[in-house]
Amino acid sequence: MDNLGYVKGTLFAGLLITVNQGWAANATAPVKVSNYVIPSVFANALYQGMSVPVFIRYEGDNSTQRSQQKIADAILTIKDNEFRLNQITLSDLPERTELSPQIKSLINEMQDKSIGDGQRVYINKDASLSLDTRSFYLELTVNREAMQAAILPRTNVLGESTAQNLSSVLNYSMGSYYNKYENTDSASSYLTLDNTWSLREHHLNFNGSLYGIGTGNQQGKLYRSMYERDYQGRRFAMGMVDTWNLQSIASMSALNSSRIYGISYGNKSSSQTQDNTLALVPVTVFLPAAGEVHVYRDGKLLSIQNFSMGSYELDTSRLPFGIYNVDIQVVVNGRVVSSRTANINKTFARKSSVTGDLSWQTFAGSLEYNKMDYRHQYNINYGTRNTWIAGVAAATSQPWLSGVNLKTTLYGFDNNGVNETEANVIFNNAFSFNQQGLLATDGSWQSTSTFNMSLPDGYGNLWGSRQYSSIGNALPMQQNDYFTVGANANLRKIAPFLGTLSVSRTNNKYTGSTYTNVDYDQSLLANRYATVTLRAGIQNYQYNNHENLRDKYVNIDVSIPFSTWLSTGVSSQNGNMLANATLRKSFDNSAITQVGASVSKQIKQNKNDDSRYRSDDYAANGYVSYDTKYNAGTVSVSRSSQHSSNYSLSSQGSVAWTQKNIYVGKGTQTAGLVVNTNFNGKGRMMAQINGQNYPLTGKSNFISLPPYAEYKVELMNDKNSEDSVDIVTGRRNKVVLYPGNVSVINPEVKQLVTVFG
Repeated sequence: MDNLGYVKGTLFAGLLITVNQGWAANATAPVKVSNYVIPSVFANALYQGMSVPVFIRYEGDNSTQRSQQKIADAILTIKDNEFRLNQITLSDLPERTELSPQIKSLINEMQDKSIGDGQRVYINKDASLSLDTRSFYLELTVNREAMQAAILPRTNVLGESTAQNLSSVLNYSMGSYYNKYENTDSASSYLTLDNTWSLREHHLNFNGSLYGIGTGNQQGKLYRSMYERDYQGRRFAMGMVDTWNLQSIASMSALNSSRIYGISYGNKSSSQTQDNTLALVPVTVFLPAAGEVHVYRDGKLLSIQNFSMGSYELDTSRLPFGIYNVDIQVVVNGRVVSSRTANINKTFARKSSVTGDLSWQTFAGSLEYNKMDYRHQYNINYGTRNTWIAGVAAATSQPWLSGVNLKTTLYGFDNNGVNETEANVIFNNAFSFNQQGLLATDGSWQSTSTFNMSLPDGYGNLWGSRQYSSIGNALPMQQNDYFTVGANANLRKIAPFLGTLSVSRTNNKYTGSTYTNVDYDQSLLANRYATVTLRAGIQNYQYNNHENLRDKYVNIDVSIPFSTWLSTGVSSQNGNMLANATLRKSFDNSAITQVGASVSKQIKQNKNDDSRYRSDDYAANGYVSYDTKYNAGTVSVSRSSQHSSNYSLSSQGSVAWTQKNIYVGKGTQTAGLVVNTNFNGKGRMMAQINGQNYPLTGKSNFISLPPYAEYKVELMNDKNSEDSVDIVTGRRNKVVLYPGNVSVINPEVKQLVTVFG
């Protein structure tokens, strides 16, 4: 149907509906309006009020064709032999022309408005309405002053929750390892629980962990017990929290691991959350062979990450927000081969597309913190201290240059005043600068400067960071004096057969340590049968101007079809040479998502070095990653060259509760959706949620989803399955989820029997 046909069809359908509703009424005589005679059947409909579409047109458009762009619906009537508009309702249509607030207000106020014979009536000097009485075509003509720019939303203010009843989501993650060496063995485990109970937009959150499970040093800690309501751009929270979640605008790095019993209120809403999960400065590690990286904070295990041989950046998105130091241990063949301290810099809202608004939060309460003295490199623990805390935080983003973000926190505790400020300036697409500062009344101060510069035409980029601090006489802060510089060079710009070179150097003047890293990778072959890549690198670590550790590696990576990846090469640590090989295989549509194995053997030993690789025997490692309907995780087994063995497990999942049932899933989000399919046997279908597909099997399915979001859900057949279903009702749904919400969808689904013959 062409556009003109669409207009006529819309008008005719409206007329038929209106006429049909008033058909039983008494016949009305024809009505004459100006020079037009309205037939009796239409006159009767007009007396009752007839709905007609309103089409918008720009007055500068000289086209003779009518507009087909609908903007509103109007109720058209006849009174005293003239046309009148009883009501105009603007349509909520995508890509609708946006009218100025004044025009919107005038249109919404139009009640029983006479438009005479329909020729033209002015709303104001910038907009007018005209009616073609022969076709009842109603047109709104506007000039530029009647319109305003349709600005894409930078924030999303959610409406009411669609989960109206009490519900709960419990997320769990656990890790465990067992190590056996000769006649000794050791084991430890951790379990983290995060439970959220909710009633519509209100929720209670409890978070805690158990450490050292199965050892004599088992301990548990409750991190959070908090009531929160984040609704319509306002957040209110109260209860037991720590500095990681007391306020979400700026840093509070003058406090160590602390517990706060307090209250917080502000307009920094979780509906404005941003993707800012990685540390400001990359944290890199080197593994001489396939192994694990353990990240500790204050002696507590925060993360276990698996890598093959090489140099990698840690996935710091798994770590808590804040500015703090962590201890990193590289574990290969069940033994710690290297360790160092790194600084995690993850402040909130570093990047924002919102400009001009002021975000703020106020907070106060009772503080329990561990009072430490780090002066003169002697750590003195004065024990737990109970005191007060109060403060305010604010942030704003401005469209200066290519974007400027400013934020600050002013807070006090234990008779100390602290101000922390951060400015992030994006000068252009190639250069950005970040400055963080801390000033305290006890004389403590800290400065951290970071820059990132991209070279023209994709030649690479440069980055660097400088941190310097001075410790006062009261705050539990650590001294820092280091700088980091790095560069990435795309050598393919110089010669197409070259690769990419990365160089970085960190010099910690306070501890006297220097860490240098050089990595090079190059594609050797790429075709339909295989992709071959060369990786090589050198790492040098010097501590206190005495101990010097040097690592080198050369690797060949081969990726072939069917999701298979092979890597083989050699690495060297202080003259001790290892041969390595790693194989990975991924699987689709399977509970086992990936399996991997690696083997290494010492082929040369430095007799003058007290090496950790003292045996000519081999070392091996294998792992299996799984992803099922109810749980996901990784199981790994390793054997070292010293004949020790190590077993580890990491697992995660969730349990959802509603007033009618309990559901089990594999996700880690604090909200979710239940789809009750009630299949008998092996039925299978698909749920498409905001464009992403989720398989549905069995009688019920719990899908873990992030809170503070609106989801469009469409149920459909799974094109990869032989099963076929008929979705009678409940095919399309829309849900709004807040923390702890569990929305339940009960579609009527009929399983169809497919007969082959």
